[in-house]
Amino acid sequence: MRRVITISAVTSEDRPFRIAGAGPAGLACAIHLSRAGRPVTVSEARPTVGARFIGGLQILENFSEGEDARDFLTRIGIAPDFLGRGLTEAELFDARLRRTRVRSARPFAYFLRRGPEDGTLDASLLLQARRAGAAVEFDARRDTADSDVVATGPKAPDGLAREMTFRTTSPDRVQVLFDAMRAPAGYAYFFVENGWATLGCAVVRDLRRIDRHFEFCVKRFREIADFSVSDERTGYSYMNFALGDSALVGSARLAGEAGGFQDYLFGLGIRYALTTGWLAARSLIEGRSYDELWEGHVGAKRRAGLGLRLMYESLGDAGMSYFARRGGRSDFREFLGRWSRAGFAKETMGVLARAVWRRPAGCPHGLPDHWCRGRDGRGVPPQGPSRAASRER
Repeated sequence: MRRVITISAVTSEDRPFRIAGAGPAGLACAIHLSRAGRPVTVSEARPTVGARFIGGLQILENFSEGEDARDFLTRIGIAPDFLGRGLTEAELFDARLRRTRVRSARPFAYFLRRGPEDGTLDASLLLQARRAGAAVEFDARRDTADSDVVATGPKAPDGLAREMTFRTTSPDRVQVLFDAMRAPAGYAYFFVENGWATLGCAVVRDLRRIDRHFEFCVKRFREIADFSVSDERTGYSYMNFALGDSALVGSARLAGEAGGFQDYLFGLGIRYALTTGWLAARSLIEGRSYDELWEGHVGAKRRAGLGLRLMYESLGDAGMSYFARRGGRSDFREFLGRWSRAGFAKETMGVLARAVWRRPAGCPHGLPDHWCRGRDGRGVPPQGPSRAASRER
């Protein structure tokens, strides 16, 4: 039976709610609390918002729920001014570089940018939080025991991505490569919009050789169509995924990847972060169980995602090629929605995944009782912009 802990709302109207972490989850929580008239203090250990990102293009998925992401953001009180173009077309490539063009009537995702610069998701949420009345402190760490909400982002590399953002003369594109050798248990992606590009390789296996896998993926995209590169920046990002019955440590609510909330199939965690930040705020304002709230909104979807991850890693190149071709035969948003939708079969596969991928004796997540694969982070590059000197490709 799932354990549910109910935490009462704070009765003092004078004490600020305390949030650790100024990422999407923490700032979404701060915005909702502040707009409800409650004082909020957000403490961020880094010197600025979005410091571990390099200004690259990412996507906010728009297929796992029927509600459009723009409508969802508006409903939870967040202005979607950071959203870029809605994506209705893309090109998928298998390991032999066979191309499948996919299309959808409604956007299956939206572009956005990450980093401290104006116009990014991070800068926009910071501005909205401050305008709502939240106090945001940088270079300030806050302990879990002294926090109402912990949204400090990923700590352990369950998955790892290396990205390069650069200027290019290449035309706009959205390309995804499925190649089990060059991106083990992951994929590579190449996004171009208005002369800015982001090329990335995300892996869930063989994390220590991420640089080698990234270089292989760059070469494969050049085989598809060569492209120019200037003013490049590179960086690394971790992905955290864990399953537990509770997202509480003491009375602190864990939101976003600090609580293991992540899409385990494709590693698209922004919608999870915004959702759980909003739910943590509701828990505090309404005096409701945070565990009951997140379970009702994302619990089944998270468990189904683990089952889909097992399937993804078992398919191999032939299976992923078939997946891509099927995606090109129908509306792509609806196709992805069917894949991500929770169901008995997928949750059953999630149970099987837990048996196949046994949890190690210890892990670095710092979560309450939970399941995880416990990847060893030794030899893996640290998160954030690369310190290596850039070089012309």
